[in-house]
Amino acid sequence: MFSDIGFYELVGMSVLALLFLAVPSFIAYNRRVQRLRLVILVNALGACTGVFWFVALYMALRMRTESDPDPESAPAPGGRLGV
Repeated sequence: MFSDIGFYELVGMSVLALLFLAVPSFIAYNRRVQRLRLVILVNALGACTGVFWFVALYMALRMRTESDPDPESAPAPGGRLGV
């Protein structure tokens, strides 16, 4: 099956695979997560295993972004500042 693959097909499939493996890093960058380097590190080191790719994807989707307010400075329910 793979014996008929030419050089350009192999290069094209490799580029598509690398782009797919980098999806968590792209998502984290676009969301502007606070610990972007950590997501990229987990993605780069563990993408080939598959398990850590899902960890990096979860981190990219769930980590706090730079625009999120600090939970300690947020007003308490009722409009008063928590002390």
